[in-house]
Amino acid sequence: MNEHETKQLDKKLQQVIKLLNAKRKLIGRVLVAVILVAFITAVVVTIQRAKTATELKKENEELRASLAVAQENLDSAQNELTNATDQLAYSEEQVNLLEESTSALVEQVGKMEKKVSELEELLNVKDTPPQITKEQLEQQLSSLSELVTAKYFYRNATRQEGSKTWLWGWTMPFSDISLLAAYDGTIKAGIDFNQIKIDVNESQKVITVTLPPSKITDNNIPQETINVLEVKNNLFNETTFNDYNQFISAEKDVMEEKAIEQGILVEANNEAQATIKAFLSLVPGMNNYKLTVKTSGN
Repeated sequence: MNEHETKQLDKKLQQVIKLLNAKRKLIGRVLVAVILVAFITAVVVTIQRAKTATELKKENEELRASLAVAQENLDSAQNELTNATDQLAYSEEQVNLLEESTSALVEQVGKMEKKVSELEELLNVKDTPPQITKEQLEQQLSSLSELVTAKYFYRNATRQEGSKTWLWGWTMPFSDISLLAAYDGTIKAGIDFNQIKIDVNESQKVITVTLPPSKITDNNIPQETINVLEVKNNLFNETTFNDYNQFISAEKDVMEEKAIEQGILVEANNEAQATIKAFLSLVPGMNNYKLTVKTSGN
């Protein structure tokens, strides 16, 4: 390159530098604007991406929850289907067993009916009402010897007095004694089953049972119920164990008479009739007879 060309090149370079210097400010402003647009674009893109990611995450969670519910419903449906299948299989098994049992039962019934028919033809069986005899009824009552049918409970308090006498019947002075006591007791009344009379009229189908009159079967004053309230002794006489026994014996007689006056024997007769009639009514075939139960002397 010669000197002239060098000068020309320098001149053009100087012109370019002047031109660049003249448009430096404009280039800077354009550059700033470009950078600002690029920054704003990057921010917008970032915000849009963040919003899209959040929505996608939310939708993903909702999809997962829906999937879990659907899976749970599917498992429940499968369990119900399995249970229904098991129940159906069990029901079918039971139906088969029932059908087999029914068939076997029908077969057994048929065989039994056939055997009964053959037996009736062979023996010519005829239904006849059972016949009741006097001996049969006596045997039914043989296990009972005495039946208590009425009870009378009593409580009493009384005083008993006494004294010694001389050989010729005079009362000995200073020998008076007295005993005051309270007591509880029980009187029982019933009939003797060995005295029951039975009459069977087979032609008229009438059975008559005659009972003996009721009687006192027991009169008991337990020792533990006797409460001695007062004992009075004297100079020449004292209360003894024999006096206690006489006191109890006399009180038994008094209370027995009182119980009879109040109707214990009548009650015992009525109870005995009702009990015997109910007892004999259970004898097989008694419904074919007229049963009468009465007390002798009534």
